[in-house]
Amino acid sequence: MRSGQPYQLLPLPAGMASSSATDISDTGVVVGQVGPYYSPEFSGRATAWYPDGLGSYTVQLLGALPGQTIGSATAVNNRGDIVGYSSDGTYRYPVFFRAPGDIVDLTSTGIFDPVDINESRVIVDQSFTAKRFDLDTMIAEDLGAPAPPGGSRYVATRASSINESNQVAGSAILATSTDCDRQVSRYTDGVGWEIFSSCGRYNGASDINDGGDMVMLVIIAPYVRLEGGGTFAVESLIVNGVGHWYAVTTTAGWINNSRQMVIYATNPTTGETGALLLTPEATEIVAAPPAGGDPASQIVISAEPNPFQFQAKTTIRFSLPMSGPVDLAIYDAAGRRVDVVLAGAWRDSGPNEVAWDGRDEAGARVARGAYFARLRGDGSERTAKLVIR
Repeated sequence: MRSGQPYQLLPLPAGMASSSATDISDTGVVVGQVGPYYSPEFSGRATAWYPDGLGSYTVQLLGALPGQTIGSATAVNNRGDIVGYSSDGTYRYPVFFRAPGDIVDLTSTGIFDPVDINESRVIVDQSFTAKRFDLDTMIAEDLGAPAPPGGSRYVATRASSINESNQVAGSAILATSTDCDRQVSRYTDGVGWEIFSSCGRYNGASDINDGGDMVMLVIIAPYVRLEGGGTFAVESLIVNGVGHWYAVTTTAGWINNSRQMVIYATNPTTGETGALLLTPEATEIVAAPPAGGDPASQIVISAEPNPFQFQAKTTIRFSLPMSGPVDLAIYDAAGRRVDVVLAGAWRDSGPNEVAWDGRDEAGARVARGAYFARLRGDGSERTAKLVIR
């Protein structure tokens, strides 16, 4: 469904009575499974729904490995790559649905249960320790487990989502016999696994956007970690004029590159229960001013257009409380500097602007995804998120 529009039921193939969706691409392709009744683990069929250009969908059974009928499509990217599993009723086999009926068995690669795929065709799975698998090279990379901090020992990792910088979100599992064995974690190239929560039975990140923001379940509540902004209980961020929205704790939810989130919530005052779309009131990442400082005396930064198109440019606007030298650099989602726009350049107080053409320091165009414009001056720092489509 689209915001403000009624929901739409996806069609079922002949003989099928139920369906469930697991992923949707930006082009509207939905993947999941259908079944003769609601028992997807033991009777589901891998399925894709394709927009027909007329406001509706066509449904396509994707098939299974030879001698098998059970399966599910678990993830799809904007290039139309679909991954999932095929099952003989006892074991599940990781597969790539190259086309309906044309299925590649990925078992020999060592991956298990693909859960997400990005535009670079890199898959993450739910092996004992999470793996990334590149469909172009057919090479799997075991991400291992975090280094043991403070005497803790991690025995496994579970992945749930991967972004365009190949950052992986999920959970790290502690070597303990108690129910408090999982912590929210994120893997970044050059950094490794980072831990972002205390322990809990169900703790883990459910989704990550291209800026590295994560939605996650901590103990019994959905939280969001905003890169450069902090970690918050999602429920505490909801601004609503009638009643109070309570976040349902069965899942953490999802987050996109504009920091919109979808969670399950209920409002006893209005009697509403269901999926809740949360849209931030501001798209800038604004650090807190120094203690005792006047927020009005701090620099402000934004960009327009944002998002902007690949091979186009954006104008970064900023306002300075006083004249002086400023530094402006662009960083990718992993925190690596990709370009220096201003280096100690003198700028007058008041409004200023400078263009960035989406190129790195070597003059090459950067890939689509999320970036951060970081401005420093007059002892202050501000960061604005930029998205290239």
